[in-house]
Amino acid sequence: MMTYVYIFLLMLLSYFLGSIPSGLIIGKVFKNIDIRQYGSKNTGATNAIRVLGFKYGVWAFVFDSLKGALVILLVYLMNDPSLFLVSQYEINISSLYGAVAVLGHVFPIYIHFKGGKAVATSAGMIFAIEPWVAIGVIIFFLIMFFITRYVSLSSTIAASSVLVYFVIRVFIEHELFNLSTRIMDLVVVSLLATLIFIRHKANYRRLKLGTEYRFIPKKKDKTQQSA
Repeated sequence: MMTYVYIFLLMLLSYFLGSIPSGLIIGKVFKNIDIRQYGSKNTGATNAIRVLGFKYGVWAFVFDSLKGALVILLVYLMNDPSLFLVSQYEINISSLYGAVAVLGHVFPIYIHFKGGKAVATSAGMIFAIEPWVAIGVIIFFLIMFFITRYVSLSSTIAASSVLVYFVIRVFIEHELFNLSTRIMDLVVVSLLATLIFIRHKANYRRLKLGTEYRFIPKKKDKTQQSA
């Protein structure tokens, strides 16, 4: 019984960590800017990079990703299998800890439940349970981004590729995750992918209209280049 109490408390911890608005804090501390008043007006890493610039905004991505991984890593460090293996089927619930952090990121209790779009924190969760998959997806995201310069489109394609991987993963034996765990992870990833798609609805409308923001490198002034 106490084990389930600890699991519940760890889920709460994951939610409260996920609720920390990294981009908002970085903007306030380093630039005295509330990023909710600019760009897409959300607190996610993409808007942080857009409003604060890459040098500051990339840290929002790093911290948002960490939020999805921290409690999973903490549970593994505690070295108590009962905190992540439950039921007679030994279902590994690690992804649930990460999913709760994603919900905290999207619906943060500290700022009236108006947060980011779930991408970076979901990536952190994937990294904690399958790091090589996460690295592959990030590389895929970067390739799509450099081709299109649309973060929303690249994020959607990356999320779709993760979903496809977890569908295939159900039918392939895995040395770390049994069938029950693989099915549960697929359900979790499906819900997170759906959340990502829903959170990008406005972006899809702008893509259709041709008004979506593109991250295009600024050209250097020729007079500065020759100076």
